[in-house]
Amino acid sequence: MHIHLDVIGGIAGDMFSAAMLDTFPDLAPPLFNLLDKLTLSSRLNITLEPAQDKGLNGKRFQVRIKGLAVKDSTHFIFQNTQQHANVLTPTARASTHHHTSWQKIINTLEQAPLTDEVRQRALEIYTLLAQAESQIHQVDLPQIHLHEVGALDALVDIISAAFLITHSGAKSWSCSDLPWGGGTVRCEHGEIPVPAPATLKLLEGFNWHDDGDSGERVTPTGAAILAWLKQYRRPIVGQAQRAGYGFGNRKLKGRANVLRVCPFKTPNATESDGQYISQIACVIQCDIDDMTPELLAIAQKNLRRLDGLIDLTSQTLQGKKERWVTRLEMLCLPENLSAICDAIFIQTSTLGLRHWQTQRFMLPRRQALIEFNQQDWPVKYAQRPNGERSCKLEADALLTPLTSHDQRQSIKSSVEKCPDLTQYDRRPESAKEIK
Repeated sequence: MHIHLDVIGGIAGDMFSAAMLDTFPDLAPPLFNLLDKLTLSSRLNITLEPAQDKGLNGKRFQVRIKGLAVKDSTHFIFQNTQQHANVLTPTARASTHHHTSWQKIINTLEQAPLTDEVRQRALEIYTLLAQAESQIHQVDLPQIHLHEVGALDALVDIISAAFLITHSGAKSWSCSDLPWGGGTVRCEHGEIPVPAPATLKLLEGFNWHDDGDSGERVTPTGAAILAWLKQYRRPIVGQAQRAGYGFGNRKLKGRANVLRVCPFKTPNATESDGQYISQIACVIQCDIDDMTPELLAIAQKNLRRLDGLIDLTSQTLQGKKERWVTRLEMLCLPENLSAICDAIFIQTSTLGLRHWQTQRFMLPRRQALIEFNQQDWPVKYAQRPNGERSCKLEADALLTPLTSHDQRQSIKSSVEKCPDLTQYDRRPESAKEIK
């Protein structure tokens, strides 16, 4: 499954949870059962409520303390120590509140009744958030403290996000451009520009746009969730199934303050009518006119080793200024697109790439070992649409200086005509996979 996030009004931790729960309502009971088991839950009132804005219907995920909804804010402050002379000193207002240390946050997550996968993701998201704040303010993580209210709110949002990410089953994610907002917002250190410095730090590499509605549209917690999902960011792929809507508390003038979640059914490795295997893939192209054949050959060899690369071919064309160019064309899995593009820029001199999605059909196939002349020969069988099975000897098996062309041709013909296609398949079951 692939999930796309449409950041229409904005994104915060509570909006992400609301949109995911509106999309996957079956996840609400186990999530709230988990939240009820947390030691911090006795001090909070956490609800999932119906919501509507600008004609759209969805959910609102509310965290209340003493009946008041908590704003999605991290409320970071910093202790001043002699070892950190440039560390920000808490304001007078901040010093009147109870604070929670960064180490206590870590301890809370480590002791919470979470599965290892959910716990690890929650720790990683929270760490991204804290690291961004520490880099912006040039302090070490141990010096970071949070207001108690902010810490509880962020813990609920991040644990909920980690749970929903894990149990959604999504293998890849994508995100629309983010609304800039603008203006300022008041924090414990005074007025700061929007988007907040930590938010910008977390979202380096994301695209932004100005839609005319000001204010804080992307909160630090929402940014931390997006920053963690970035490692799984892929183009939209598959068939749209449904949509869920998560609303924030703030009202915008020009649009609904909503985050939309759209899951897509991805057709990778599925059979069509039992005849073909249908798979979504990506094509990458680049033209190179300034690399020597020796260096280009090395680059291609390195690229062929990449995970997710299905095939690489090259051809010679005439390009601009009547120069001869080598066009590289690669086929890869969608989830490996970004990593392979990075590798192409690193391994070659190209300054630009083209890529697009395509769909390929493959015949069902299996590999086996055929015994001929007291030797095992690897072959590949394919099932044709008319019911026939073809057999092909793997060419690498003929790489030996002891045979001539006629000998190789004879062995190939004899092996591929072996009458029984299954009795010699003596490989372990784990090796009998479609390639």
